[in-house]
Amino acid sequence: MTEIVCLNGQFVPAAEAKISIFDRGLTFGDSIYDCCPVVAGRLINWPLNRARIQRSLKEITLCVPDRFWNELDERATELIKLNDLREGYVYLQVTRGVGERVFTYDDNMTPTVILSVCRTNIVKRGHAYRGIAVCSVEDLRWGRRDIKTTQLLYPVMAKMEAKSKQCQEAWLVSAGMVTEGASTNAYIVQRDGTIVTRPISQEILAGCTRDALLSLCKSRRINVDERAFGLEEALTAREAFITSAIHFVTPVTIIDGKKVGDGKIGPLTADLHEAFLQSIGC
Repeated sequence: MTEIVCLNGQFVPAAEAKISIFDRGLTFGDSIYDCCPVVAGRLINWPLNRARIQRSLKEITLCVPDRFWNELDERATELIKLNDLREGYVYLQVTRGVGERVFTYDDNMTPTVILSVCRTNIVKRGHAYRGIAVCSVEDLRWGRRDIKTTQLLYPVMAKMEAKSKQCQEAWLVSAGMVTEGASTNAYIVQRDGTIVTRPISQEILAGCTRDALLSLCKSRRINVDERAFGLEEALTAREAFITSAIHFVTPVTIIDGKKVGDGKIGPLTADLHEAFLQSIGC
């Protein structure tokens, strides 16, 4: 099936979509992106993604016209229909636009807006039912990790290090404390059932799935302690897991080659996984 993308408001076959080699998203990584999961042809938690897109644009002072937001809603929905996407995610990228390759830019540049889709299993993603292994990697990213920019070279490097160690994710560590995964948020479960995860700051990305999950925990009266935790604490935890747009709630059973708890999927993680699926109508 030929995928359809939306480039600057025009729906075209992916093979025909072209951007300039002088686009600042390419030359400087001067752009933001977001991914919103799609299940049964529906955008999941779209208002959370929409708010994060707005925040990311504001943080890098990338201005879009007021009509952008209504058009974004309509085009994302239309793109799902045109591609008959049942499960996967919609990817959005907004660059500052095309210009001379100099570090400064004009305030009146025309942004480049790209929407595309990816087909992948989310609801029945295998790792959610068998757990993943993670390895620790020093966190050497820039300081504004709260902005969802396309500057992803270091996460790519961390992911490749994890792959070389037969792990499915890397947990990034700074000053002995876990910040987050290379493309996920990180959690541990204490012996008393308290969930521990790093608080929102410039050091981590405010995950939309994280936001939805913590709201779910509140409704279920599950205690959440938003604070930093280290690898040693993680290895003595009862359970561990990650969240993201395509992983939802996925258990971590091995950290740096050592078992978390008994090395099996923990009961709270399994319960949260099913509860999250129910919360989105699955």
